[in-house]
Amino acid sequence: MADHRGYNSYRGRKPVGKIILAILLVLIILGSAGFIALQKYVVYDDSGKPRLELPGKSSPSASSPAESNSSAGDLEITVQEPEKAKLKLQGIQLGSDPAAWKAVVGGLTAAGQDTFCVTMKAADGRLQYQSAADGAPLSDTAAAASQVLPELLGGDLYAVARISCLRDTLYAKAHVEDAGLKNAGGYIFYDGRNENWLDPSKQGTRDYLCAIAKECAAMGFDEIVLTDLSYPTAGKLTKIHYGSGISAASLSAYKADQISACLSAIRDALKDSGVKLSLELPETVLTNNGVDDAAGIDLWHGLSSQVDHLYVPVTADKVDVLRQLMTNPDTLIPELTAAPSVPGDQPYLVMAS
Repeated sequence: MADHRGYNSYRGRKPVGKIILAILLVLIILGSAGFIALQKYVVYDDSGKPRLELPGKSSPSASSPAESNSSAGDLEITVQEPEKAKLKLQGIQLGSDPAAWKAVVGGLTAAGQDTFCVTMKAADGRLQYQSAADGAPLSDTAAAASQVLPELLGGDLYAVARISCLRDTLYAKAHVEDAGLKNAGGYIFYDGRNENWLDPSKQGTRDYLCAIAKECAAMGFDEIVLTDLSYPTAGKLTKIHYGSGISAASLSAYKADQISACLSAIRDALKDSGVKLSLELPETVLTNNGVDDAAGIDLWHGLSSQVDHLYVPVTADKVDVLRQLMTNPDTLIPELTAAPSVPGDQPYLVMAS
């Protein structure tokens, strides 16, 4: 028996060099494949220097203003504005003395109110501000009002401008031919209160009212409420000259057409301003199914669809009744003599005493 002396039989030398060479070859192949795969993530800056931008990682030049070659004017930032509190539209009509306006408006927030209203064109035709409209009559307090209004309109409260439209003695008398409402004899018409009116069918009337509405919008008012947008309802109405070829049977429709067209002209003038447009009506119009033939008012003849709110002088005990008569009760703004003892969430406007 052969003597192995504790050793195993010889099996030959292991090829260590070949193993190392195979490992190097695999590493070279993997490196080449990785280099080729990363080529699509290599970008070059303006100087030609390469830079690796992996998926999901933003470019330093896009995220760092210091490294950006773009001007500050090219930077576009979107700011999310905080949501405004819901407007209650509860407030007060300011009186005719601008000296008292700041004090009244200053107390609205403490009283839980968020709205004030200013008469910018009175029933006699006088404007409560310095207007650029040709021949516009100004009130004695227009200069003082023009000093106070910018501060009030620059605040956080909701501001409403009141404009008396067709009831306007001063401008009608001064512009009988192009804007005044005439009688059958060709002279200015006088109503039962010895007042004069503008003719809604005349272009001069529409241009004038549109100019005033646009000026109020430019001042910063949030809403404009039109009052006296109607034909006169007192006096010798049969003496009014409406135009040739208008029969008695078609008179109501004719007047409703003219009032609606006048409102449309004002709304078109405000279309790019973002200002709301509303209408003041007597309580009797709503209780008569939205129609007053003598005034030329027909809510269903192009009026209700063009206004945001309906302001109605009414006593507090009748507010709920009026709301029940309306298709959209939320559009009603009652004009009251005093704030409700329990105001709740319903809007209202307290009229100046």
